[in-house]
Amino acid sequence: ELLSIAETLRVIRVVKEWRQASDASKESVLDVYFDNLVPNKFFEEKIFLCIKNEEEISDNASPLLADIRRKISSCVSNIRSRLDKLVRSQNSKFLQENIITQRDGRYVVPVKAEHKSDVPGLVHDTSASGATLFVEPMAVVEINNEIKVLYSKEKAEIERILAELSAIAADFSDAILNSYDSLIKINLIFAKAKLGY
Repeated sequence: ELLSIAETLRVIRVVKEWRQASDASKESVLDVYFDNLVPNKFFEEKIFLCIKNEEEISDNASPLLADIRRKISSCVSNIRSRLDKLVRSQNSKFLQENIITQRDGRYVVPVKAEHKSDVPGLVHDTSASGATLFVEPMAVVEINNEIKVLYSKEKAEIERILAELSAIAADFSDAILNSYDSLIKINLIFAKAKLGY
């Protein structure tokens, strides 16, 4: 919805700029609609800066979000490094496959069921056949916990950013809605003119 608002604001700005760039000395009966267009480049750019697409909020949305994501990236790198050592060590003979995977958002390794006691850790899942246990080695439990906390902080910060943008949209709602109504009228008039032509 915020992206739709930003796109509408972009169109309002472009149409207003187009009218201002055209021959200003020529008055038009449509000026009442063009004059009603209120661009808001500040808010338009703020939305596009904060929201990359419908699935992703940009790191640029806030310094705190960027910091949280940097910490998550660092923790994930640390976990992968530790688990890579396990996968490449002599303990790899206890693994069903030499891979790192995830269960319930936690990094785990697939351990052969008969070697459960050889890889100390928390079991998060079992394969359908029961031959494989997905174990979170004790060496990464704390980091996995930290990642979970960071993801909660990331979610809270994203919700705060969206709430802030929504509050700004509410503040400017009258101007946006009036501009939008005028934009629709301008569009309809130009469509009629094109069809008539």
